[in-house]
Amino acid sequence: MRRTDVPATKSNLLRLREHLEFVRAGHELLEQKREVLLEELLDVHREAGALRRATEAALAAAYRSLAQALLAGGRALLEREALAEEGTQRLRARERSVMGVVVPLLELEVGGAGGPAAAPGWSPPAAARVGRQVRALLPGLARLAEIEVSCLRLGTELRATQRKVNALENVFIPEYRDTIHFIEGSLDEREREALFQRKRVKARQTGGAAEE
Repeated sequence: MRRTDVPATKSNLLRLREHLEFVRAGHELLEQKREVLLEELLDVHREAGALRRATEAALAAAYRSLAQALLAGGRALLEREALAEEGTQRLRARERSVMGVVVPLLELEVGGAGGPAAAPGWSPPAAARVGRQVRALLPGLARLAEIEVSCLRLGTELRATQRKVNALENVFIPEYRDTIHFIEGSLDEREREALFQRKRVKARQTGGAAEE
């Protein structure tokens, strides 16, 4: 039997009952938090799996186009093509909270033309295709990064919450419950002993009065 080492008094009994109610309320809140975190993590994890597969397929296609462009125009031409700016991209980072867990919100902002693009007809079609494929990949990569970080943070908080729930279920609540039971038993035993003593005193007094 687990129990905390406190004197068996009525004041301690009342105090422990109040603490037990507080601990049970905290346990209920933690269970609700765990359920919300688990549901959010499962949703994000499913999306992460689908987006990761789509991104890997798109990257594979871009690498195939890059290989064709290298064969058609050579490395030097592709390096010059890469310097031609067709626009600017900026990653905007914000945050949101899921049961106290801060997760990122990433948004890719595409601006106007930042510089001269390559003249049409100067580069092989494969090179232009690589550029289009890479630019099309950027929003998905931003979303994938957002989801991956969210999965990591949600998973870490879920494990911490689960440890707290287990500690309350397996340690603190049983300790409070067993201690309360022990004190209640001790106080009942004292009450019975006191009642027995009063009866004995009353019997003696009654017996002495009868003899007189």
